[in-house]
Amino acid sequence: MKYRIDEALYVDAPKEREREWKHALMDLNADANGQPPQITLVRRADGGIDFVIEAADGAIATAELPYPKLKSSFRDYRDIIMRLSRADGGSFGMRDWETLDYAKKLVHDEAGELIQETLEPHAPLTHPTARRLFTLAFLISSDLPEELVRNHRRHGPPK
Repeated sequence: MKYRIDEALYVDAPKEREREWKHALMDLNADANGQPPQITLVRRADGGIDFVIEAADGAIATAELPYPKLKSSFRDYRDIIMRLSRADGGSFGMRDWETLDYAKKLVHDEAGELIQETLEPHAPLTHPTARRLFTLAFLISSDLPEELVRNHRRHGPPK
């Protein structure tokens, strides 16, 4: 498989946000074989995601994930990232950080399962790949302040 972001999203995207999208795409495509199908993520008008799947024979299918289905995952993930960003200020202890990190993993797992179920008829995914797709979907659908966009990759206690 190969993963892409709809080119239209890059038109007015801030450079920092575009850099994070490209980083998430590299993570996805690093383990992909580059062969069809190709999956392009498109941001829906309602804030959800469409996965446009192009098969080897050129056939195109769309798997839709409207915002209402993603709302709780996006909200929970955003809240966790916001709280993790405050941890850099020294207001959290190690136990607090571990709790938030675990909560972040749970949100990723649940959202990954939703993406797997959505794409199953078109392009079966491993759970780790579906989790990474959630990260990318979140990044292209979120309106996090620029200084917090990078915190979705946080994998360690505050410094």
